Amino acid sequence: MLIIGITGMPGAGKSAIYEVAKKYDLPVVSMGDVVRYETKKRGLELNPENVGNTAIKLREEFGNEAIAVACLKYIEEHLKDKDVVIVEGIRSLYEVNYFRKHNPLVLIAIHSSPLTRFERLKIRGREDDSANWEVFVERDLRELGFSIGYAIALADFVVINESSFEDCVNQLDNILKEILNNLEKYKKYNFIYAIPE
Repeated sequence: MLIIGITGMPGAGKSAIYEVAKKYDLPVVSMGDVVRYETKKRGLELNPENVGNTAIKLREEFGNEAIAVACLKYIEEHLKDKDVVIVEGIRSLYEVNYFRKHNPLVLIAIHSSPLTRFERLKIRGREDDSANWEVFVERDLRELGFSIGYAIALADFVVINESSFEDCVNQLDNILKEILNNLEKYKKYNFIYAIPE
């Protein structure tokens, strides 16, 4: 099985992958959903602080690849017959390495500027989003603390998402076509990065 990982900062447009995945009938597993599920399971309200703290606690309890462990367990239980699975919301090189220890993984980064992302999050208004710039910056710095910057910098493909949703979808569509047309090549993507301490 090949895993196609999607990484990017909050509001970069990672969820556009759902649109493209439908076209190719590919399942998508959301790492953010796993954290939100764990937050609710712990009896906490879904807001930026609680979701962020739950992500930190999960990593403290189960290691830096904690969310990837939960996702891979879900994939093995529910999607083991699939040839390709998309994992949306990879946030660290630890997670990249964990997936690659078990399956080949191709990583796609979706990148948008902070101001573009902040405006999008204000419109999106999910429980763990904030319309406050300081809270937005805190969240960005927390994400960077998980080593998401390494994952973005070392991605195999990059989508620059500064214009329309359609443009982002088109870029992702072209990348998925490339991967699906060359599956054997990408099934060799299991190299591990040494992570700086």
